[in-house]
Amino acid sequence: MNPAQHDSYAADYDAQVRAYDCHITDLVFGLCYEFTRPGQSLLDVGTGSGLAAQPFARAGLQISGMDFSPAMLEICRAKGFFADLQQHDLAATPWPYLAAHFEHLVACGVFHFVPELESIFDEAARLLKPGGLSAFTTRFPTADLHEKPYNRHLAGAFEIFSHSPDYITALLKQRSFTRLKLQKCFVGEEIFLIWVAQKSELSI
Repeated sequence: MNPAQHDSYAADYDAQVRAYDCHITDLVFGLCYEFTRPGQSLLDVGTGSGLAAQPFARAGLQISGMDFSPAMLEICRAKGFFADLQQHDLAATPWPYLAAHFEHLVACGVFHFVPELESIFDEAARLLKPGGLSAFTTRFPTADLHEKPYNRHLAGAFEIFSHSPDYITALLKQRSFTRLKLQKCFVGEEIFLIWVAQKSELSI
């Protein structure tokens, strides 16, 4: 991923999402709401302009955001609901937070830009408290992967990855997460999966 590509459309991003009639961030919040409480901490990974984090902030959670695009982070600062913002590439680990620091972690519209997700799931497991919630989206593969973890294609200037549900399920299980919910949804004509998983209470 190239930060300059994301910087180039930061100013118009929210308007583009509204024009596209995309409600996946609302669906993520709705699937997570029963597990959240005011005052809890949440990290929005690849926060972009903060669209996924905003409903959680309205529900009273303390929001931290991480993104590699300076222009996107400026949009987030202007919205005024973030307790903390960090410029950091999610592919570069470790992330700039202490272990067991957050009750919740969300990543909406992010993972389809990343091929291998092992290190990202490692960081999610490290940063979440025992019993913490992880909610994220993946692009659903429309072609047979022939047991591969993902396939790839070009969408304009971006390389896009569609991950096998079996691959995601294995990543969660290997890190002591229990899948709580799995919802299929459409973004335009593309199919995405929304995953909600809980870290084991026994994790240390």
